[in-house]
Amino acid sequence: MQINKLLTPYNFTDANDTGRIKYIVIHYVGALGGAKANCQYYAGQYIGASAHYYVGFSGEIWQSVPDEDIAWHCGAKSYKHAECRNTNSIGIELCVRKKNTAHLGAEDKDWYFEDATVRAAAELTRYLMDKYGVPASHVIRHYDVTGKICPNPYVYNATAHKWDEFRGLISGAEVTEPQQNQQGAGSYKVKVEIDDLNIRVGAGTNYAKTGGYTGKGVFTIVEEKAGQGSTAGWGRLKSGAGWVSLDYCIKIEGSETGTAETGTADGGDTESTIWEFLTGKGLNAYAAAGLMGNLYAESGLAANNLQNSYSTKLGMSDEEYTAAVDNGSYTNFAHDSAGYGLAQWTYYSRKQALYDYAKAAGTSIGNLDMQLDFLWQELQGYKSVMEKLTAATSVRAASDAVLLGYEKPADQSEAVQKKRAEYGQNFYNIYAGKKNEEAEPEPQKPAAAVPYTVKIDISDLNIRTGAGTNYAKTGEYTGKGVFTIVEEKAGQGSTAGWGRLKSGAGWVSLDYCTKLA
Repeated sequence: MQINKLLTPYNFTDANDTGRIKYIVIHYVGALGGAKANCQYYAGQYIGASAHYYVGFSGEIWQSVPDEDIAWHCGAKSYKHAECRNTNSIGIELCVRKKNTAHLGAEDKDWYFEDATVRAAAELTRYLMDKYGVPASHVIRHYDVTGKICPNPYVYNATAHKWDEFRGLISGAEVTEPQQNQQGAGSYKVKVEIDDLNIRVGAGTNYAKTGGYTGKGVFTIVEEKAGQGSTAGWGRLKSGAGWVSLDYCIKIEGSETGTAETGTADGGDTESTIWEFLTGKGLNAYAAAGLMGNLYAESGLAANNLQNSYSTKLGMSDEEYTAAVDNGSYTNFAHDSAGYGLAQWTYYSRKQALYDYAKAAGTSIGNLDMQLDFLWQELQGYKSVMEKLTAATSVRAASDAVLLGYEKPADQSEAVQKKRAEYGQNFYNIYAGKKNEEAEPEPQKPAAAVPYTVKIDISDLNIRTGAGTNYAKTGEYTGKGVFTIVEEKAGQGSTAGWGRLKSGAGWVSLDYCTKLA
C-alpha cells in the first residue's frame, strides 16, 4: 500500500499526539473529484474542513493531514455519537461516482464507489486499526457521529457496495486484489536503470501518476497491458505500487515464474522480492533496508533456513527439514526450539502461528511470499517497532529498532548493532541508490532549536528524501504556506542547510524558507 502525501498547511489543528486516536470515521467526498485533486484543494487555501486521507477511483491514497494532528471532518453543533469527535478520530474520505451527474444532491441515491476505492479504503482502514489499536467497532460512518448523510452509498446502501460489506472487509480475511488476466504463465523480473521512472495508477499516460518512482533496481512484473504512451506496453508491479512503462525496463532472461511461485528463489530475486514487499507496504527506504539487514543476519534471507546447530542435531538439511514439516513426517516443528525461516522464528507460540498461517495459505512452511505476509502481520503487534520504522531517518535507527524490539537476540551489543546496520546499509545502497551514510556522514552544523515554523513563498520547492541535493527528489513540492521543521542538517546544495518536514514528506532547502518567530 502506497500513501502519497500533499499536506495542507491550513485546515487542521496541531495536536502532535497519536495517542488521541480512538475512532476511524468513513466519509465520501460528495463531489466528483479525485483523491489528489481533493488534497490540492485543501492544501491551497483555508477551507474550514479537512480529512486525513482521500482514497481515489483507482485505489490511490493521498494524505492531507498527519495522523497525529486533528482534521476537521466530523464536527457539528450536535452529535448522535456519545464519544467520537474530531479530537479523537481519523477521517477517511472515499472518492465517489454518480450515475446522473446533472444533479449532485446529497440525498440522491445513485452515488456509488468503484471496486478499487473500496478495496484500498479497507486496506488503509485495517492498517490504521492495527497501527493505533482501533477495534472494528470504532470504525464508523460520519452518519453515525452526526446524522449527516455521509458516506451516502453506505447510508442508503442502494448501490453495489454496502456498509455491511465494508465492515466485513475490515473485520475478516486479508483484503486482496482480484485476479487479473496476466500475460504468459506467470511473472518476470525487470531491471530499471533510471532514478525517476514514474509509477502510475493504471496502464497508460492517461492515468495519473501516483507520485512515486521505482528508483534503480530489480522489480517483479505480474501483469502486462497495452496502453497510451509506451511502445512496449505497461507492467504492473508485484508490490502493488502501480504500473510502469516497459519502455524503460530491461527484462531479465530466465526470470519467468509459473503461476505458483515457490518462494525459495536465488539471492538477487529474493532480495528484490523482499525489498518490493516492504516498500510496497509503505516503509521508507531506511526502514526497509534496516529490516532486511536484520533478516539477512538471521537467515541470509533464506525462507527455508534451519538454524545451523539444529541441522547437525536433527541430521537434516534446510530442504529436508522443510519437506518433513510440509509432509507431516516431522511433527515437532513448534516445540523443537530450532530457529527457522526469514526471521528465525524460535519460540513455540510464534512457530505454531507460522505453521498455522502456512497451512491456512495452502503453501510450504518455507514459502517466501507466505513468510513475508506472516512477518508483516506479526510486526503489527510490535507497535513501538512499527512507529520507529515509520519514522526512521537512517538505516541504523531502523536496524536498531528491529534488533532491540523485534528480533531480540541474546547478543545485542554495539558490535552486533553496527554489523546489522552495515548489512542494511548495503541493501539501501543497492536499492535506494544512496552513498553509505555510516561511512561518509554529512558534516553537521550546530543543531537549531526545533521544532519551529517557516514560511515558503514559492510554489515549486522540491522535497527530497534526505538532507542534500545528492538525495533523490520525492516528486512532490511543498507549495506556498507555513510548515513545521522538526530537524536540521547541513548538506550539499544549500547554504542554510536542510530541514525535515513534520509531515514526514521529506527534507527541504532552508535557503528558500523564512523562519517565523
